[in-house]
Amino acid sequence: MTEDDFHVYLMPFPGDIRAAVRLDAEGFPSIYINDKLSPEAKKRALMHELKHIRNNDFHNGLPIQEIEAKK
Repeated sequence: MTEDDFHVYLMPFPGDIRAAVRLDAEGFPSIYINDKLSPEAKKRALMHELKHIRNNDFHNGLPIQEIEAKK
């Protein structure tokens, strides 16, 4: 996976949400990271979301709570 395989955006998130990933209509992933995180926490959040992309967690049919419990 290269950086051409996804987009990363910094943005404010409510509460304690660290990051999220969303697929567009063509299946291209965009990663959204909480801009209030420290640089190290942003890096960890990015790595976590990349794992979801690599594991194809969007199409496995599992609830998000179960997916996150495995991480």
